[in-house]
Amino acid sequence: MGSTRERPDGVILLDTHVMTWLFLAPEKLSIRAREAILSARGTGDQIGFSPISLYEIANAARRKRLLLHSTTEEFIAAIQTKLTLVPLTAGIAICAAELPDAFHGDPMDRIVAATAIISDCTLITHDDRIRRANACKVLW
Repeated sequence: MGSTRERPDGVILLDTHVMTWLFLAPEKLSIRAREAILSARGTGDQIGFSPISLYEIANAARRKRLLLHSTTEEFIAAIQTKLTLVPLTAGIAICAAELPDAFHGDPMDRIVAATAIISDCTLITHDDRIRRANACKVLW
C-alpha cells in the first residue's frame, strides 16, 4: 500500500507521540522528522493530526503518563491552533478495521495509520511496528 519516503509531499500527519514531542520535547524528534515539519511550516503545507490523538493525550495526562506544563485543555487548544485536524471519517474507520491482523493490535494506531492512507499523506512516527508494516507512507 505505501512506502517510506525521503520527503513528504503536501499534508503530513503526526502520530500522537510525535505531536507531544513537538510541543514538549522537540529534541526527541529525528532530524528527518524535524526537517519535514520545518519544511511544511515554511511552504505552508498542512501539518495534520487525527482526533484520536487528542483522546490519547488527554488520557495519558489523566493517567499521569504525560506531564504537561499546562492544563490538558490548554495543551490541546495549543495543538488545535498550530496544527490541522484531519477529521475521522467512515472511510478511515473502515480502512482501520480492514488493515491486516498482523499490522498492529492497537486500535488508536490503526486509526492514525488509516488516516494517513485515506488522506494520502505521510505519517511521521517513531513506532517501529507501523513503519515496518508498510501500510502507509511513513517518515522518521
